[in-house]
Amino acid sequence: MLARLRTYFLTGLLVLSPVVLTGYIVWKLFVFVDHLLGTTVRGGYLRPGGIPGLGFLTVIVVILVAGAVANSFLARWLGGIIESALLRVPFLRGLYVVLKEIGETFLGERRQAFQRVVLVPFPSPGVYSIGFVTSPPPRTMGDGTGEILEGVFVPSPPNPTTGHLVYYPQRDLIPTNLRIDQAVKMVVSCGVVVPPDPAVGA
Repeated sequence: MLARLRTYFLTGLLVLSPVVLTGYIVWKLFVFVDHLLGTTVRGGYLRPGGIPGLGFLTVIVVILVAGAVANSFLARWLGGIIESALLRVPFLRGLYVVLKEIGETFLGERRQAFQRVVLVPFPSPGVYSIGFVTSPPPRTMGDGTGEILEGVFVPSPPNPTTGHLVYYPQRDLIPTNLRIDQAVKMVVSCGVVVPPDPAVGA
């Protein structure tokens, strides 16, 4: 009976943990955005502390309106003037260019942040880590080593947005059949969630 209860308990944890964690994260995000614009915008004049959810809806509407305005001809014209002014300021110029390139890479039409999933010898020879192939480095970097280099982002579990950017010769990259989303799940779950082996179903 005790063994069965233990099995039920562990099974319940496995079933409920993803649901509870996801709900908690969504709720925290909702509360953060809901309080982003202050009590007045959240309807503090109608109800002490504001109306729950009104701030969240307001932020969503503001983002949508900003996106619609940004797509207009006038906004593009003003954006060009502002961009030209920012590029004239030494410190702001470097920061603006970096942020613009990052935004275009992840959100623009040339989205190619990660190309494929590979295994790389990291952090030491004989130990392999999941890596995402990114854009190749400038040619001068390869000329210095005498080899063609590939940029690889090695994520740190369980947060795939942090990690190390390393450059390897092409011969050191071990190809895999993993999709980007499958590899991300493996990183987030610290290796607990793995895709099924195609050979098993064969």
